[in-house]
Amino acid sequence: MTEAVEIRPAGPDDAAALADLVTQLGYPTSPAQMQRRMARIVSDPDYATLVASQGGRVAGFVGLRRAVTYESDEPFGEIRAMAVGAGFRRKGIGRLLLQAAESALFERGARVFVLSSGNHRAGAHLFYEALGYAFTGRRYRKAP
Repeated sequence: MTEAVEIRPAGPDDAAALADLVTQLGYPTSPAQMQRRMARIVSDPDYATLVASQGGRVAGFVGLRRAVTYESDEPFGEIRAMAVGAGFRRKGIGRLLLQAAESALFERGARVFVLSSGNHRAGAHLFYEALGYAFTGRRYRKAP
């Protein structure tokens, strides 16, 4: 029997696991860096970070943000980051995390949800589309 997955707010003790997950996404991050980042994130009330744990181990996380926009009177919800650990993939954890994020954002007044996903993440694109997300455009980046 598979152990239950618990979705809960991230806490200070999750920094090392979050650093590992962000590293798995392709953004090398140390636990100390993640500790500093999380200190800034938790101080912003528009942000939230949820973790999925199974068997006492962090299996994945999702970072979300409620924001306002120029194009609409209602706030929108943004999935800022999401990752499921290599040993936990294809077990429904990503779906649970995304559903929890959408619920949290809906409770905060968001009625539209957006996310970005790199061009090289074809599997993630299929996952998001299967959950009702539509490809609507491009994102550009520039570092001065």
